[in-house]
Amino acid sequence: MPNNYGISASLGASAEGERGMHVDFFYFFRYALTTVVTIYATIVTLQWVYGWYVYLGGEGKYYSMARRYLMLHGLRIRIKTFGGDVLVCILLTVVMVLLLRAHQLVARINPGYQINAGRLAQTR
Repeated sequence: MPNNYGISASLGASAEGERGMHVDFFYFFRYALTTVVTIYATIVTLQWVYGWYVYLGGEGKYYSMARRYLMLHGLRIRIKTFGGDVLVCILLTVVMVLLLRAHQLVARINPGYQINAGRLAQTR
């Protein structure tokens, strides 16, 4: 039975009498690309946050002015101004999660196979 990574092990003999492992390279590439991009985005974001932390932690007149300026603007942010954008982001995230779940459910549908006692048995 295929998993989310595109690798499936044949538990029974297939129609051609083959036994072994089948790798779907599209799913494998998608999984590998997702892993690499997630690690890269995390590293870049952490570097960005650390850079701002170091910059704003500096001593001096201009660093303290920058800190006060950021704090002032952080306090002036109004929910009414950004609430719509935040709501759109939340709704788009919900839609993405629902689409991913629907994709997983559709990927399980394979009319040529039945699961019987933990083994795949091909039907005609």
